[in-house]
Amino acid sequence: MSENNRPDSEQKKDQTTAEDILAQVDSILADLENSAVAQLFAAPEKPKPEENKKPPEKEESAPPGEPEPPDKNAEQPETEPEADTSHQSVSESPEAETPPEEAAAAEPAKPSEESDAAEESPEDSEDEFDEEEDSPNEAEDEGDWDEPEFDDEGIEDELPEEEQSQEAEFEPIVEEKSDRLQKLKEKLKNHEKDKAEKKEQAKSAPKEKPKPKDEKKPEEKKPEPSVIEAPEDADDTTGMNFVQKAQYRAKMRRREQTRLRRENARRIQEGAEVTYQPMTRLDMQSTGARLAAAAIVLVAGIAMGGSSAALPLCLLAFLITALPIAAHVLTNLTHGSFFDEYLLVLMASIGAFALGSRAEATIVLILFEIGKIAGDIVLSSTYQALPQQHDFMPEKATVVNMKGEQRQVPLADIRLGELVLVHSGERVPIDGVVLRGDGTVDDSVLTGENVPMAVDKNTRVLAGSRYNGSLMLIRVISRYEDCAVRQIRRVQNAAAEHKAALENSAQRNAKRLVPVVIVIAVLAAALPPLFMPGSDMTGWVYRGLTLLIACCPTALALAVPLAFVCGGGRLESEGVHMKGSEAMERTADLRLVVFNKTGTVTTGNLQIKKIYPTQEFSEKNCLALAAAAEQLSQHPIARAIASACQEKLPKIEEFEEFPGRGVRARIGDHVLLVGNRKLMVSRGVKGLPDIDGTVVYIACEGEHIGVIELEDTVRPSAADAIKKIKDQGVERTVLITGDAETPTQRIANAAGIDTVHCGLMPEEKQAKLDFMMRTIPTDGTTAYVGDGVSDIEQLKMADVGVAMGTRGSRYSADAANILITANDLSGLGEAVQVCKTTHGVAMQNLTLLAAIKLVLAVLALIGLAQMWMAVIVDAVLTVLTVFNTTRLLGSKPEIPEE
Repeated sequence: MSENNRPDSEQKKDQTTAEDILAQVDSILADLENSAVAQLFAAPEKPKPEENKKPPEKEESAPPGEPEPPDKNAEQPETEPEADTSHQSVSESPEAETPPEEAAAAEPAKPSEESDAAEESPEDSEDEFDEEEDSPNEAEDEGDWDEPEFDDEGIEDELPEEEQSQEAEFEPIVEEKSDRLQKLKEKLKNHEKDKAEKKEQAKSAPKEKPKPKDEKKPEEKKPEPSVIEAPEDADDTTGMNFVQKAQYRAKMRRREQTRLRRENARRIQEGAEVTYQPMTRLDMQSTGARLAAAAIVLVAGIAMGGSSAALPLCLLAFLITALPIAAHVLTNLTHGSFFDEYLLVLMASIGAFALGSRAEATIVLILFEIGKIAGDIVLSSTYQALPQQHDFMPEKATVVNMKGEQRQVPLADIRLGELVLVHSGERVPIDGVVLRGDGTVDDSVLTGENVPMAVDKNTRVLAGSRYNGSLMLIRVISRYEDCAVRQIRRVQNAAAEHKAALENSAQRNAKRLVPVVIVIAVLAAALPPLFMPGSDMTGWVYRGLTLLIACCPTALALAVPLAFVCGGGRLESEGVHMKGSEAMERTADLRLVVFNKTGTVTTGNLQIKKIYPTQEFSEKNCLALAAAAEQLSQHPIARAIASACQEKLPKIEEFEEFPGRGVRARIGDHVLLVGNRKLMVSRGVKGLPDIDGTVVYIACEGEHIGVIELEDTVRPSAADAIKKIKDQGVERTVLITGDAETPTQRIANAAGIDTVHCGLMPEEKQAKLDFMMRTIPTDGTTAYVGDGVSDIEQLKMADVGVAMGTRGSRYSADAANILITANDLSGLGEAVQVCKTTHGVAMQNLTLLAAIKLVLAVLALIGLAQMWMAVIVDAVLTVLTVFNTTRLLGSKPEIPEE
């Protein structure tokens, strides 16, 4: 019992007998020994440090079941402090040693626990051992173990004689108990030595394995930007020898040809155009080798003259050239379509061989295939000059959460507001705003701009752009389906379904020409001998066969589609994407163009010009209230007001938007109206001032509180673009808007627009557009130009819907016929010019080819044209048609290699 807890009574005398004191000492020592031994041999996996630390808390109280030592100094009040201290030194001396012993007994639990941890993680255990060795508490405990000193001399002098005699009787017993404690200490020290040896082993273990860390260091280094670009030049044949590469390429070519045949068969059944696949260099080389072999065999057969070996050699040369063409005809026959130039040439060559013109039959086939190779060379360069439409977007993006954890997420699963990492050399996976990073982006595949654009914080970047610079972090601002690159892909995919009337007519007539020519050739070979007795039947048959080759529709089938393909490719390089040749044909015939104002003729970046508050409110309060009400709207005016406010916006409890008029919002107990005059009048708001310009009225609880005036600027390219389309045949331009007349007229005058219609609601804009399309006398088509945000119905209604910029959604791409991603009106002028030129080239091709084919057919019927001449003329016409069409591109890359 501690001195503080002793009773204050000085009249009681300590009546503790020797037997009671001895029993108390025995009980304490027994408990201490049992506790220490139990801790010493306790299982290491079940340490209980909490229980081991409990005994020290009981130092001040006697063990359970033992009577408290009574006070001894009732008769000697003057010496009570000294007597009390002496009693405490005798009876509580084991207790004084108890805390160190119990602490030592508790300590083995730590080493055992640390030893197990050391076996699992030597490095961690080593740190723990170091901390234990340096622990000041542990040093104090060890000091208590080594120096359990008791100042008995001073105490004995102060004790009464009776108590000193009792102490003398207890000395042998205390010494015996002290020996037991000393033995227990030795056991504990031995146990600590064993633990120390394990510590040394644990310390030495990590030093033997430093290599794994060194080996992992190079893997943690970030790859250089050059490494990121390596996959673009990767080849599946890397590591193969020459023979393996040839076998692999042949296998892939056969697989691609099989896939293409199946795709063409499906498209033929659906009535669509077959897919053109240019010959590769390897195909051309193999075809050239086959034709060279056929020519050598043919020359050998001709050299034989009338010998018996001449016929087999000529037949072999004929088969070498005819079998691939026959295979092509049979393939088309199985797919339900075989009326093409291959059938005509095969029929003509077989007929010529049967008539005895064996050499000419083989020469016709050789010339035909040479013409095909020449045409494919030119076509290959043409298609290579077109902007590539392959999938260059990554499949996944690196999304980062607020804790810095990164994960790969498919693009379609990325949500608005998420954070995405973009490394240097990578494509931007989704539209976003830069939060961190400094570099440049190349968005030429989207906008046609070849000059990289510098980006920094708060710059908007488009999906599909290639980024170069430091690590960039962007915040997603649109879903993947609404990104500009997806809008472009939707327009491109829909191109095959929207063909021009001229293209459909040309392809339909080319297909019908083959059976008609076959019938005419049969009649030309059979009728003259019947009605002209004595005429040479073989000669008329030969004329009919020549007519088959003279009317081959190879060049006719290419004349119109190739022109529209080249024109569309030219526009794509300028950031203008056409939805098929139908849109190009309509654009070439434009007579009326209707423009939306905000975001189309103007930049759409509205700025607050002035705020007119009432007397009860300040400009700052008016702006804050308007921004709070408009924060959920996507209208350009709403975004301009919200971005101009620097205050923290309160949460909206109710929100309602009225298209073309404004919004209604409830914030707390107040209802706000923000919009134009029509909205205010419909809600009974009075006292509205008359202000010319683009203005927004603010009302709170039905009372007018202020007006915000905004201003917009005309696009720098608007005037030049409108002048350019007028030069291309557009007769009238109209501007429709929901704004006031004064600012709208000012913008129209600056852009050179003829007519202005102001103050229109969205449904009124549709009605006005429909009225103009029906009443304005034009012999051409009408186009509507908007940003694709709030005018999707107008885009659908017009003959040519033009969506400009990348702010529109996926619905605007579906509704529009033309998508201008360059966000510049100059693309409209370029589109009108290129479409008119393309239509002119297509008509030029058709006219020249039809005239030359007609002349050649007449020459064949009157016997002035030979079969080989017809083949050469057809090949030359094909090449000339391609060259005439590629004027639209202006460049011709090399032939693609496999």
